[in-house]
Amino acid sequence: MPELRFEMPSNLPELAECLAGAGDDTRLLGGGTDLLLQLPALRFQGTTLIDLSGMRELSEMRFEKDVLEIGANVTYARIAQDPFIRSRIPCLAAMAARIGSPQIRNCACLPGNLVNASPGGDAIGTILALDARVRLLNGAGAIRECAIDELVLGIGKTSLSRNEAIIGVRIPIPASPWNAYGKIGLTPRREVIIANVSLTMVFEITEPDRRIRAARMVLGSTSPRAHRVSSAEALCVDQVPSSELAREVAEALKRDVAGTIGANPAFQHKLNDVRGLALDLFHELFALEL
Repeated sequence: MPELRFEMPSNLPELAECLAGAGDDTRLLGGGTDLLLQLPALRFQGTTLIDLSGMRELSEMRFEKDVLEIGANVTYARIAQDPFIRSRIPCLAAMAARIGSPQIRNCACLPGNLVNASPGGDAIGTILALDARVRLLNGAGAIRECAIDELVLGIGKTSLSRNEAIIGVRIPIPASPWNAYGKIGLTPRREVIIANVSLTMVFEITEPDRRIRAARMVLGSTSPRAHRVSSAEALCVDQVPSSELAREVAEALKRDVAGTIGANPAFQHKLNDVRGLALDLFHELFALEL
């Protein structure tokens, strides 16, 4: 019977060496919350596990000029609780705080969400809205960066090569904290919610007139992969946040979802969900009467 192989690199050169010999049966073990779900199917016969938990450099968050780099081993709990992230990138903190349960957040990390490439993956939409880039190491020891929409290609599909591993995510720090995240699940529970609709809004706003200079809006769980909604973004440029603008944006997002789901009766509830979510986020950010 084929045996399980277990490798535990302690630094990037050792990880590259492990990746150089990676095959179709190789699995990377980070937080483990996604991999453990595959246990019944894998049975680990002939599987090679590369355990990243011993790599301290991947457990760090670094601030370099205007960029935050989050290592592959940083948990969602740390992201959600970090004071700087909560104050400057609240959409990222809010997304991390809504992942699974406290037990899951204490183990799970960003790469698992990204490589699973699920339409309901919470992190994918927020990473896209923040214009972040993913850092990848290959078996030759080379590091490359790619945008999230270059990494996630569709449901369960990524551009990752078998000999590559995500080692971090680099996020440009927004100039101001005008950003928010929200999601609506299929159940009224507050914990362990799989997103029925998720929305991340990131605004660049000039002071003191509070005029919107640029906007990025990303929908998740409404199409095979998270995507920006340019029609809603364009409505915001050179506008001052208002109740009327919020309603126009909500309708634009609703039209985008309608174009994706068509007449499928199983998904019609997403139309009102996304409209309500958009109004909620506008109210959260700008304290508007809606």
